[in-house]
Amino acid sequence: MLEKKKLPLGVGTAIAGQTRAHLAFNGRAGHAGTTPMALRRDALCAAAQFILEVETLAKNRAGLVATVGALQALPGVSNVIPAQAQLSLDLRHPVDDVRRSACAELRKRARTIAAARKLQVDWQAVSEAAAVQCDNRLSTVLGEVVKRHQKRLVRLPSGAGHDAAAIAAITPVAMLFVRCKGGISHHPEESASERDIRIAIAVMGDFLERLAALHYGKL
Repeated sequence: MLEKKKLPLGVGTAIAGQTRAHLAFNGRAGHAGTTPMALRRDALCAAAQFILEVETLAKNRAGLVATVGALQALPGVSNVIPAQAQLSLDLRHPVDDVRRSACAELRKRARTIAAARKLQVDWQAVSEAAAVQCDNRLSTVLGEVVKRHQKRLVRLPSGAGHDAAAIAAITPVAMLFVRCKGGISHHPEESASERDIRIAIAVMGDFLERLAALHYGKL
């Protein structure tokens, strides 16, 4: 997003909450050549339909991201209709109610797909993490400092988890984002320019000075 906006820095608004689940569509295996299409209970086709529902729902709800990152068809033989399809689901949004609503809607759609295809679907919750809002006072000060170093301020939620999510349980948090090539992080290809890093260091120095001044009543 920072690359798209041609800006080196952004200020975090929140760390998205996250829901992870594991689904299994259970149908019936059959011979690929002898089972007519109308009589099939293909678990993989149901999973494929559900995956597209996941994509469609996420595209139509602002700020929601949804990912199916793992998929396995069983028994996994080229001439056998899949009896089971297992898949993962990852849902994220900075507002918990939106994420939970999307999760409930996708569970409903999974059951509808399974019923229409005469299958069973199992939904297993794997993990859930609540969204964490950045502290408004700290973020306001950080934003004011950022505006001294670049032409405009951009506020962005974080879709990835951060240590700040845990730290927020004991103290207010704020986050400064630095533009990285292609948005890639935690990977050998992560790359930020020296210029952007210099600006980030300058912002953090100014931010700490301003916090100190506010703390000691000089501002």
